[in-house]
Amino acid sequence: MSIPGIIIPSTEDSKIFLSYYNETLVRSVGNSKMILKFGGTAKLLGGEKPNYSNLAPKVLFYSARGPDPQDNSFRNADIMKPNLIAPGNLIWGAWSSLATDSPEFSGENFAMISGTSMAAPHIAGLAALIKHKYPSFGPSAIASALSTTATLFDTEGGHIMAQRMYTHPDTTQTPATPFDMGSGFVNATAALDPGLIFYSSFDDYMSFLCAINGSAPVISNYTGYDCGRVTTTMDGADLNLPSIMVSSLNQTRTISRRVKNIGDRNETYGVTWSPPDGVSVKVTPSKFFIMTGETRNLTVRLTATVNSSSASFGRIGFYGNRGHVSNVQVSVISKTTYI
Repeated sequence: MSIPGIIIPSTEDSKIFLSYYNETLVRSVGNSKMILKFGGTAKLLGGEKPNYSNLAPKVLFYSARGPDPQDNSFRNADIMKPNLIAPGNLIWGAWSSLATDSPEFSGENFAMISGTSMAAPHIAGLAALIKHKYPSFGPSAIASALSTTATLFDTEGGHIMAQRMYTHPDTTQTPATPFDMGSGFVNATAALDPGLIFYSSFDDYMSFLCAINGSAPVISNYTGYDCGRVTTTMDGADLNLPSIMVSSLNQTRTISRRVKNIGDRNETYGVTWSPPDGVSVKVTPSKFFIMTGETRNLTVRLTATVNSSSASFGRIGFYGNRGHVSNVQVSVISKTTYI
């Protein structure tokens, strides 16, 4: 607001202020009850800790979601989306007074906006901080640091919830899945010290893109890259991403991943996993020592135990003896017979 003041967010909060105001007044004796003195006091605190009136974070009904199993293209959707979630609802931020796309904010220097337009700057700012600390990091390394350190729980320690409908959204919410929140809610502090990172090179992405039928002319037109240079191809699940998604698991599949220790000390990691429903999981090795700057190859063996037409979700956790924790989301649609 353009004048000194405060915003009282709810009616109940207003009643608290009004009650305090009346209790601290000094009034005259008699029928007039004139105010002789204002006794209320207030102070401004640092604002270093958020005060949530509702559980947060929460995936709101308008937030973008991941692959739809009813979509025919889902069979090729072996890359988890979204990657993660960030603050994007009613964000108070700078606004150009000359902007014309939202008339209600015309002439204003600040505005309260919701949507991806607000979540994206949070992530961009964190990416810049990670790049400042690790100048050698490329996009995939930065994305890994953000994803593997994201939190899966709300402010009360419960599951992050996802609203499902526009009308009465809080009565239709259910626990968020990776198709709602990706790897989870971004954790700025942890992302600056991820311990392990999963990274993919330019050639890795080109091998993936060139493997898509009919993509070669498009890639050549927009990037100048010749897919004829690619000697091996891969699908989405083969990319060294900080997540694993298999849209059609036929019997058994082995997924390779490689991690790099970007911490300042050597560390020993134990690996645990919570398998998706209808799938058995085995990670090799289940415990490993990795020196700082060293890269270690891992294999994840997924075996279908039931047939399913919908995705189920699991997680792989890497726990270092120096306090680093990395989480990898696993999404699978399983088939016990070949199709």
